[in-house]
Amino acid sequence: MRSYSVRRMALAGLLALVLIGLIVALLRSNHHLPQAAAPAMMTKRDGALVVAEDSPLMSRLIVAPVRPRVQAHGLSVPATVQAEPRRTIDMQAPVTGRIVQADVRPGDTVHKGQILAEIASGDFDQAVADETKAQAQLSYADRVLHRAQGVQAVGGNATKDVDAARNDEMQAQAELERAQHRLAALNARPELARQGLVPLISPVDGVVASTTMGVGEYIGDTTTVQVSLLDLSVVWVEAAVPEEAMGEVRIGETARADFDAYPGRSCRGTIFSVDPTLHADTRRMTARLACDNPDVALKPNMFGTAVIDIPQPSEIVVPKTALLMNNDTISVFVETAPHTFRRRNVDVSYDERDDVRVVSGLQAGERVIVRGGILLNDD
Repeated sequence: MRSYSVRRMALAGLLALVLIGLIVALLRSNHHLPQAAAPAMMTKRDGALVVAEDSPLMSRLIVAPVRPRVQAHGLSVPATVQAEPRRTIDMQAPVTGRIVQADVRPGDTVHKGQILAEIASGDFDQAVADETKAQAQLSYADRVLHRAQGVQAVGGNATKDVDAARNDEMQAQAELERAQHRLAALNARPELARQGLVPLISPVDGVVASTTMGVGEYIGDTTTVQVSLLDLSVVWVEAAVPEEAMGEVRIGETARADFDAYPGRSCRGTIFSVDPTLHADTRRMTARLACDNPDVALKPNMFGTAVIDIPQPSEIVVPKTALLMNNDTISVFVETAPHTFRRRNVDVSYDERDDVRVVSGLQAGERVIVRGGILLNDD
């Protein structure tokens, strides 16, 4: 009985050893079985890189078309501020006479309609007298005409008498209009006319540039300039364009003016005038733009700089992030088919912007990797 138990125990141990061996053999056989190959994110085909459409790599690539751009080149030249000639007014006295009041000085701000001076003049007295005589003559001619027409109505006057009276009336009317126009030209004002004074009145809002008037001075020549006014609400900026650049500057191009006296202040405008000749001493041509000057801060002969936008031919640009550097070689990845990219060398011209100008190697409309190209390795 005891020997039977020993045999059973020996048989159970042998079966356990066999089972363990089978498990080990099975594990070894599974270890040597070939694993299923994971799909590749990128493959190389005929020198091009093909990226799987649904791969994580493709999701990190940003592809965009190459775009053309027309960029203006800024030509920077010295410039000066000038008063607009049409807004520069040299005023003469309308009559001869003595100045009895003149309160303006250079630099004073004046307003339209303001009296700049008062002149006591015999010419004004003569103009007033001429108007009075013309009114009296017209009144008399009217009465003569009416009387002649009345006599003719009862058959006591010839037609020629009525025509003569009508002619005298028309001449008297013309003489009155002439006298009134003369007074209007003198800017006659009732409060001054009673004193025999002629006012010199500002026709614009502006600044007194210069004056030669003084109280007590006698004006004997009505062609002499008594006061110069500047309307500086709009000024001209005159840009001095060098001879070698004169062929690039044309009417209609935009420009910006900066001013030495006011850092940060500028104005933009359009070139509206270009001189047809050069200045012999400087070999420069003058181009002009107009600038609004509502605060009259810009003064004639102030210095500044004009930057004129010179149009350039259309150029190809790409973001700097599209460029791949390899020693002295610069390249980009060009999409030649969907999800297929080929490295191409390019020549570029750098500037301070986020984009670079491609001199050669790309055409407008081609698609390139603008971000993430560094992740591709085609070596």
